[in-house]
Amino acid sequence: MAYKHGVYGEQVPFSGSIPLPAMGTIPAYIGTAPIHQLNTTGSADFDYAPYINKPILIQKYKDTETKLGYSSDWANMTLGEVISAHFLGDTAVSPIICINMTNPKKLAAEPTEKQITLSGAVGDKTGYIDDSLAAIENITLGELTSGDYTMSYEDEKIKIHITKLDFQDSTITATYKQIDVTQATLNGAAFDDALDALDICEVVLNKIPNIIAAPGWSHITDYHTRMVQKANTKLAEKWYTIVVSDIPSDSSVNTPQLAKEWKAENFYNSKLDKVCWPMVTYAGAKYHLSTIACVDMQTIDTNNDGVPYVSPSNKAISADGMILEDGTEIYLSEVAANDLNSVGITTMNIIRGQIRLWGPQMANYNYETEMNILPENRQDAGIRVGLYMLNYLQYNYLDNIDRPFAKRDLDAILASVQQWLNSMVNAGQLLYGIITFEEDENSINDMVSGDFVFNIRDTTTPNAKSLTFKLEYVTDGLSVLTGGSST
Repeated sequence: MAYKHGVYGEQVPFSGSIPLPAMGTIPAYIGTAPIHQLNTTGSADFDYAPYINKPILIQKYKDTETKLGYSSDWANMTLGEVISAHFLGDTAVSPIICINMTNPKKLAAEPTEKQITLSGAVGDKTGYIDDSLAAIENITLGELTSGDYTMSYEDEKIKIHITKLDFQDSTITATYKQIDVTQATLNGAAFDDALDALDICEVVLNKIPNIIAAPGWSHITDYHTRMVQKANTKLAEKWYTIVVSDIPSDSSVNTPQLAKEWKAENFYNSKLDKVCWPMVTYAGAKYHLSTIACVDMQTIDTNNDGVPYVSPSNKAISADGMILEDGTEIYLSEVAANDLNSVGITTMNIIRGQIRLWGPQMANYNYETEMNILPENRQDAGIRVGLYMLNYLQYNYLDNIDRPFAKRDLDAILASVQQWLNSMVNAGQLLYGIITFEEDENSINDMVSGDFVFNIRDTTTPNAKSLTFKLEYVTDGLSVLTGGSST
């Protein structure tokens, strides 16, 4: 047995034929952000290190001004999509954690030139550079020197203000090297650095994320594999989490059948992964479904005291339509949506004029082999409740470590945890829960070393996946026509 020092949680496979604070759902997103906007003066010595591969807590949109920056160029600055979904829609749900990979010091090899149109009088001319990959500190303007103009960030653009009194041109050439956010720079190793930052969220932010997402990246198999590996090894090798990811929604995966085939061929099949397809359009913008699913999950969980016992499936989401990456509309019948669900793909369904998230399973699910899937792993809510419970126990019972463990302390834990389990049963979050301290799990040698094991047996509350009403015609009612009774 490996040496142990701390509190540990282990999920035991099914073997059968709130007194402490709840832990809410906090998504952690990995991507790119225009952190160069934080360097408002364009200083060449600005220290970007605190904003690269570090956990950044965002609780309201205004936080982006000093912590992250914002750009509507979501193709290059992928965290902009996340900020929009959580804070710029009809409702806001927070907090979220962002891990930015953009490094403004890493630039493209070749310079970019742009002709900037200027307006205003001599000595007071203004123009704008609209490029999310342009940073003030990298830009030169024609033959002008630094004392001839000022630059500042304004509404995602760079505002140029030329004050030179004898400058009369209506245009000027801006030359700069774009910030490099390509996969050549933000490769697997860089992505690993971002994932590693999740290990220190509790240390830096006093927050523990339990969802990992990377819209714009997770549909790339190499990055996705690393995300699932992180979930399998747990954050800081302790905290349980899931992944919410996407299947490509491009021309190569533009039908439900191709989505099913792509998922199988690329092994998106973990019980810790909620796989989404296709994309969403809302208020004229395009979102990855993984982003919207995270918003949905956080909203539903928040409304249920932080306990993820209610599936996010069949809940209305912020969406006007289903689309591919290029904006092509996708129309799915409920039959097609259910077919995707049958292999563990979460999608959308239009019901009563609403677009709803549709799919109550994780990526491990396959209807054809359902009987081979452990009962606790067949529904997303069941899986997530199990992880929630383990995180809860590890968080709330840490103070018992490195203290004397007398009989009264043992009994106190048994009573406290049983009270918590009873509260979950009473709230409908569990159907059954019991904790025991068993002799065969706690040898004399283990207890002498200070190692104690508690067994919890629980039954998670299943979410209704289908309801079937059987209607049968009978002739009994015809007797009323001849003066008889209908009962």
